[in-house]
Amino acid sequence: MQFSTVRGLVGWAFQMSEAVPVKVQKFAESAQREYGALTPDELKAMAVDVLAKVARLPEREQAALAAYFTGDTRAVKRVAALILPAGWSQPLRIELARCWANDEQLERSQEEMGQSYMLSQQTMSRRKVEAFRLLRGTVQTALDVLEVQMLDLVGSPSRKNDHRLHSETC
Repeated sequence: MQFSTVRGLVGWAFQMSEAVPVKVQKFAESAQREYGALTPDELKAMAVDVLAKVARLPEREQAALAAYFTGDTRAVKRVAALILPAGWSQPLRIELARCWANDEQLERSQEEMGQSYMLSQQTMSRRKVEAFRLLRGTVQTALDVLEVQMLDLVGSPSRKNDHRLHSETC
C-alpha cells in the first residue's frame, strides 16, 4: 500500500486508529483477495505501526500531529500549552490552537478576539500569524522526520527526502 504524501499516510493512520476492522462478504459468495491487497486487520496493524513512530517523536511534535489530524479538545489544549508562548493568556493560546486545527479558520473575527483579550488589532494579528507559524512548523518538522522513516510507503516524497528514495533504488 502506498500513499502519495506522508501527510496522507499519517492522517490515514489517525483515522484508522478509531476504525473497527470489518470484513464484508455477501451470502454464498467467496471473495478473492486481490494480489497484494491487505485485510482489515493488516490495515489496522499498519496504522498502529505508523502511530508507534509518531509516539517516538518529541512530545511537542506528537501533540501537534494529534491536534492537527484529530482536532481533539485535549490534544488542542496540550499543543497550546506546549508550543505557543507562555506569555500569552491560556484562553488565547487554546483558541488560536483550535482555530489552527480547524483548517486555520477563525471562529470569530480578529477584532472580537482582540477585544476579548484586551489586545490591539495589530497585536492580535501578529499573535495569530505567530501561532499558526509555530504550529505549522512543528507539524512539518514531525512529518519530515516520519517521512524519512517511511519512504517505502510514500509515493511522492518531499523535495527534502526525494534524493533518499532515488539513492536507495539505485
